[in-house]
Amino acid sequence: IVKMVPATMMTRVLGATCMLAMLVLLVTRAVPSGKRVQSSMRIQTRTFSQQPLKKVQLCAPRNSVLPQPQKSSRSQPLRAAIFGDGGAWQRQNPDEYPEQVENPLDKLPDPQRDSVEVAGNTWSYLRTANGDKSKGTIVFTHGILSAGYSFKDTLKLLEKEGYDAIAVDWLGCGESSKPDKNSFDFSPEAYVQGLKGFLPAVGVDKPVFLVTQGYYLGQIGVLFAAENKDMVEKLVILNTPLGKSSKLPDPLGSYTGLLKGFAFGKKVDAGMYHAGGGPYAFNYTDYRILQAPYKERDEARLSFEAMMENMDFNALVQRVSSAYTSFRKPALIAWGTDDRYLDLNTVIEWTQDKPTATKLFALPATIGHFPQFDFPQQIVETITRFVEGKDWTAPSDVQGKGPEGGGGPDL
Repeated sequence: IVKMVPATMMTRVLGATCMLAMLVLLVTRAVPSGKRVQSSMRIQTRTFSQQPLKKVQLCAPRNSVLPQPQKSSRSQPLRAAIFGDGGAWQRQNPDEYPEQVENPLDKLPDPQRDSVEVAGNTWSYLRTANGDKSKGTIVFTHGILSAGYSFKDTLKLLEKEGYDAIAVDWLGCGESSKPDKNSFDFSPEAYVQGLKGFLPAVGVDKPVFLVTQGYYLGQIGVLFAAENKDMVEKLVILNTPLGKSSKLPDPLGSYTGLLKGFAFGKKVDAGMYHAGGGPYAFNYTDYRILQAPYKERDEARLSFEAMMENMDFNALVQRVSSAYTSFRKPALIAWGTDDRYLDLNTVIEWTQDKPTATKLFALPATIGHFPQFDFPQQIVETITRFVEGKDWTAPSDVQGKGPEGGGGPDL
């Protein structure tokens, strides 16, 4: 009996410890880690700031046009997004859908969806229906966990301007093939070669105006331009990790390091990844469409995991930087300064030793990691001015954001 007493006490201590741990876990799950904001539709929305913004050092380095300090104006975005965590809202309201605020861009005709076979894989893409190919072709490439769909509104506006424009779904994303990693290794080399085969397959036989954005696949877009200069006329880089101090945000960061084994095999929330990158709540329709491949079939998750397995983030940043030093074509880095994933200072540092033909422009509006969602009108204005050789630093003609509802700095 005397020997059993310590064991009984130990059992009680262990039981109490387990109960306390479970209580802490329940409390932490009940309280969201991001701040709550109230939308205009009286639905609580949640956006996540994975990496706090640092104070911008307005040191005016060469080749850079940085924002001038002005009083912040957080006007309601033209897209009037509804909420961030669509899954949580729908779980609480299983028979309802949140009301959608009308988006004027929905009245424009949608770009055409098409596909082409390249080396045994199907590449899906969006393309303007009646673009003038004599003006050149603008090609958009997205980042990891995204799709060509993210540039849908951008293509609508470009078609209105008469441009031939393409937004491609990288392999493993969107509606493109999700090949097995034994047949496609999801490496930067494989993607660069794939894009080289895709462009002639869709009838592009001239150097393109390439626009790239986002983590990993967006970085590969920059690498493609640097390694295939003869295929690129001009380059536009939207919020893409370039500087060596760039970090991987969640959920990407959880697939690296000592605990990465716990991340593989779990559900991938591409919609929340988009919602967490900027200052606005995220449109529910966009959320569902971006999340659909990961919800409906397992191949998309396996493709994403294969990308993460092949991603050496620091090595890729260094490789892109080294390859880019010889890129002499005109290039514009158009940056949304309300990016929750990347700090403007990282790209300022990166441009210091880059060719003088590369310019840095802080977009004069409240724009986050995904500029094509936050303010497609200004993205199109900036791109077309740059493509046409006009002054892309001139005051914006776009209405909808900025002080008193107009264009201009809103930082």
